[in-house]
Amino acid sequence: MDVTSLRSFRGACAAAALLASTACAIFGPDERVVVMDIAPQRVACHGTSGLQECLSVRQHPDTGWTFFYDEIAGFQFEPGFEYTLVVAVRSVSNPPADGSSLSYRLLEIRRKVPAS
Repeated sequence: MDVTSLRSFRGACAAAALLASTACAIFGPDERVVVMDIAPQRVACHGTSGLQECLSVRQHPDTGWTFFYDEIAGFQFEPGFEYTLVVAVRSVSNPPADGSSLSYRLLEIRRKVPAS
């Protein structure tokens, strides 16, 4: 292998290593990725602290909507828009008694359209 080829090979290896470490940092070993639809309006629901407003979500277009009591880190809901989100979900170690055992983090807004 000549010097130019060796440099190219080292550069490619460094880029691959950087990409691999970035992917681990983004998703983490304990996270799974889900795609969810968000309805255009919050709805009244009963949580651990009484009456509150929840998002309505579904993970498949042919399923019913369910209440979503938690927050999605990095997501700012705007009423009147339908969303499709890509979200990282991970288990929370030792969650508070009135808290969720899962945490959610926005990875991508795949779709945001005005409600019809």
